[in-house]
Amino acid sequence: MATTRITVSELQIGMYVARLDLSWFRSPLLRHSFLIEHPSQIEKLVHAGVKMVDIDLDRGITSQPHQVSDTMHAATEATPTWSMKKQFKPLAQLNEEYVQAKLAKQQMDHAVQAVFTTITKTGTVNSQQAAEAVQEITIAMRTLTDSAIFMAVSQNRAGDSTLSRHALATCTLSLVLGQAFQFNPLELQELATAALLHDIGLLQTRPAVVRHARGPSGLSQTDRQELETHPRRAVLMLEQQGRIEAAILHLIANHHVYLDDSGYPKESRGRFTSDRTRILMVVDRYDELITGFGRTSPLTPYQTFQCLYQEARQGKLDRRIVSSFIARVGIYPVHSHVRLNTQELAVVTELNQERLHLPIVTITHQPGGTEYVTPLVVDLAHQTDETRTRAIETIIAMDP
Repeated sequence: MATTRITVSELQIGMYVARLDLSWFRSPLLRHSFLIEHPSQIEKLVHAGVKMVDIDLDRGITSQPHQVSDTMHAATEATPTWSMKKQFKPLAQLNEEYVQAKLAKQQMDHAVQAVFTTITKTGTVNSQQAAEAVQEITIAMRTLTDSAIFMAVSQNRAGDSTLSRHALATCTLSLVLGQAFQFNPLELQELATAALLHDIGLLQTRPAVVRHARGPSGLSQTDRQELETHPRRAVLMLEQQGRIEAAILHLIANHHVYLDDSGYPKESRGRFTSDRTRILMVVDRYDELITGFGRTSPLTPYQTFQCLYQEARQGKLDRRIVSSFIARVGIYPVHSHVRLNTQELAVVTELNQERLHLPIVTITHQPGGTEYVTPLVVDLAHQTDETRTRAIETIIAMDP
């Protein structure tokens, strides 16, 4: 990896940060390597006290003109060909990121399963195990892209409402959003721990109730009332141990207190919940929808984000957090394998923040399944061939 050191004031959009001159535990960022895509990222580094950064010369630009001539600007406006010259991440590099994310997911899954095995056997939480699991997840979040880790924990989740995997997904996604909202390291650690343990009360709920909640028949009113006690059961279990901070207990107790007061416990009020609680609400709801837990058929990521957006519009979820989640991950997340309306197969390789439903894709297969000798990179938001306007038709499943 070829790098060069520059001052933070020299950072520009399109550069890839490889290293900061700030220890990770003093930084508000989970990852110290990332692409500069927005001025707010540079502002965040300045506010954190970063003076010098190393940039990766192979993964981003080395310099960028500060001004563009009026003629070139007018030409760009008239014919949107900028995407043809933009440097996109090669598909091979994306595939390697995803492979690394799946390997990291296996390690994280092992750590989280150890926590839940102990709870099942002893009825108590091993706080050291929980801390190690959170640390394992936090390290992975610092070394992998958000999109790769998102796909690793979300792919092929339909029908899989295993408690430990649900805990891993909500913990990881909570950290993605916590970073977006610039929480400090302590706030992130508390949020991650709460997300890891938020549903342990289900282990004290009658198995038949949990089983019916995972099935198509749904729950009787009596069973639903019992299911709705699981946040309180979790808090009581942790309070008896006396080693979990009050802030974490508060997040767990209120992760089903929706903003329109349609959730539970009924004595709590959604308008008084914190941003961290609302983040936990959103990611918990996301994983419920994508796995089909709670009388719903499993939804695709696209359908899930549609549902979250509608629930935010109706006042159930925080619209700011849902919008941030969608913007961070994308309606069609990076690494998603998709079929286009042309029946070509493609991989989503980059998001268009202003038009999230029209990402940049790398088309790998022709209609009928024949592989292209040279994959085609197409920005679905800026197409010049009006006779063959491409659009995503559906996401297709990947191998586990």
